[in-house]
This record gives sequence, structure tokens and C-alpha cells, in this order.
Amino acid sequence: MAQVGSLTVKGWLQFAQLRYEKCELGEAREAYEAALKLAKRTGDSSGMMEALSGLLRSASDALDSVASERWERELSAHMNGNDAEVPAMAWYCRGVVSRRQNRWIEAQRSVHRYLKEVRKLPASHSEDAESRGWVMLAMLLWNRGHKRRAEWLCHWIAQRFDDSKHRGATGLAFLVLGNICESSRDFDGALGWYHRAHGSFLKQHHWYYYLYVLYAYARVYRMQENFTQARLYLDLLDQATDNGTLASDFAYLRREVESERLKLDQDTVDVAIDSRQCILETREKGVISIGKQYVLLHILEELVHAHRAESEEHERGLSKAEIIRKVWKDKYRPEAHDNKLYYNINRLRKLIEPDIRKPKYLLNWKDGYRLAPGLRVRWVGGGFGSSSTHEKNQGNSNASR
Repeated sequence: MAQVGSLTVKGWLQFAQLRYEKCELGEAREAYEAALKLAKRTGDSSGMMEALSGLLRSASDALDSVASERWERELSAHMNGNDAEVPAMAWYCRGVVSRRQNRWIEAQRSVHRYLKEVRKLPASHSEDAESRGWVMLAMLLWNRGHKRRAEWLCHWIAQRFDDSKHRGATGLAFLVLGNICESSRDFDGALGWYHRAHGSFLKQHHWYYYLYVLYAYARVYRMQENFTQARLYLDLLDQATDNGTLASDFAYLRREVESERLKLDQDTVDVAIDSRQCILETREKGVISIGKQYVLLHILEELVHAHRAESEEHERGLSKAEIIRKVWKDKYRPEAHDNKLYYNINRLRKLIEPDIRKPKYLLNWKDGYRLAPGLRVRWVGGGFGSSSTHEKNQGNSNASR
């Protein structure tokens, strides 16, 4: 961290908060450590607790359980029995960490205590601090399922606090209102609130919360099936948080982004096939176990290859002769193979089709079969090209005749 000169404990704490807002989490952590060291040396109990609460929040962002336990233990030791000296920010940071750990009641108690303490601050500081506490309370009400109370409180915050004076307060209220619309699948309403949060954080150069707006955009666009746009925002988040030490500093957010990317990958396909576990998943029927019906997997594999093949006839299918040759390694003879093929295709359709009378995935095609044009398929696992696997297929195909 660059030299900042001879700062007081309060100066280090203010510097740490500014670094946090600018997403320079490593420098913020170092500033909190400097504040803690100086506070211990000067006997500043209040500054010590505020620095510890900042370090606890940093450890929570980094998903560093060892550091979290250390800072929480040390903070608790100072807070117990010293209620009069506990700074408001210590209660706030405790609330943030408890909320991330889904300890809603404990987090709400901390926020109520925070709001009680900020009322004791000078008027020039109390309103800004108070706005932060009300937003956190609205988030907790929303997390606990009190939708109407959270919504009312967010609207009240947006009306009461001036966006230009209270850093992040109204932007966070807009973010919560977007979450509420998103949960009701009012995606246009959600995007409207997220755009307002976006503008608020940009105006204040509050990049930390701005990242959470990008994350919200990715969720909404995925649910609207605008997968290209959703992936764009996730890629932007990767670029912003996967840079050297930032990857570990932003571990909490990166975990959320990876979870969202997994949902996006699942939603961008119509059929997912895992040959290793002998399962497939469709939108309508969810996860389906194929068990040891390897011949069905082999038919699917060949149809997937044909579906993806680059040719003049894009997403083509396979004739009955091609399926017999590729799956059973035999020369097609209608009298010997038609019934066997019809039987296995019918079995496949019973597994994957929502309505077997109106197939939408596995269609008839010329003198054979194909996957539906435009069908998005993901295949995971190995193929059935090896001799040992093929022998297993042959055995199962004999059993299915």
C-alpha cells in the first residue's frame, strides 16, 4: 500500500472505508490493520473495535474462516462489558457478517443497536450513518420474507435521504426494490430499479456496490432467457474481480458469480446428458436416470454428433442404416433391425418427451431420426467408441430386443 503519511486512527479508518468503496479491498484491509495497530498502541478502545469490525468484514468478503473466527473472537472480547465504548460501525459490520451467514435475527439485533448508537453522533454525521442502517434493516426484512415492510422502508429511504449526500443509501434501497420485483418475476420493474441503483453508484464512484448491480443484471437477463447479455455481465464481473489478489479478496462475490454461471449454463440448454452418471435432464421432466440402458445413451450420442455436425444440411439427423452401423456395428437389414430400432427409439421418447404423442426433442427425419432443429444440447462425459464399452452396449442391446 502506498504511504499515506502520518494518519490518526480515525484517518486510517476513513482511508480504509474509501478504499473499500473503490474495490481496493487489499488496501482497505491493510489500512484497517494499521488502524488496529495504532489504536492498540494509543489505547483507543473505540478505534480498536472499529478496526476489528472492518477486518471481520474483509475476512467475510474473502471467505477466510480462520481470519473471521480470529477477528470475531477478538472483537467480542473488547465489546463484552464495554457497551459505552463500542462504536456504531462495530455493530454494523457484525450485522453484515451475520447476514451473510444467514443469521437473520442476530443480524437484525446488531442493526437495531447500530441505529441506536448513530443517534448519539453529531448531526453532521448521524444522518449519513443512519441511512446506512435503515438500508441494512430493509435488506434483513426482505431476507426474512417481510416483503411489504421491506418495500415500504426502501421507498421511505429513497424519499428521505438525498442521493448526493448519503453514499450508497438510496442505491442500496433501489437494489432491494429490484430484488423484490425480481422475486415476483416483474423483470421490467427489476431492471428499472437496478438501472437507478446503477446510476446512483456510478455518480458516487461506489464501485463495490456497483459490482452487485452487474450481478443483478446477469440474474435478470438469465431469467429473461437473454443468455448472451447475462454472460456478458458475468464476464465483466470476472474481469473486475479475478485480477491477482483480488480473486481471494472477492471470494464471497466470486462464489455467487460462479453459482449464477452454473445456473446460466443449465438454462442455456434444453437437454443436458451426463454419460458418466447415466442421467439426462430436460426442462419439463428434470433429472432422469437412464440406469444401465447404455444403448439408449449411445443412440443419443450419435444423434448429438449429427445434430452438431457442420454440413450443408445443418443439424442433420441419421438414417436408420447409419444408426444401426454406428450403434450396433452392423449392416442395416430392415427385417432384422427395424423392430429393434423402433423399440429403442420409443424407449428414449418415453424418457425425454413431455408428450410422447407429440415429440419435441426426438423427431422422425427422412428415413431415420434427428434431434429437433435448434435444440440446445450439452453432452458431458466420454463416448461409446472403445471396444470394452461397445461390448457392454452390445450386451444391453441384446437384452432390449
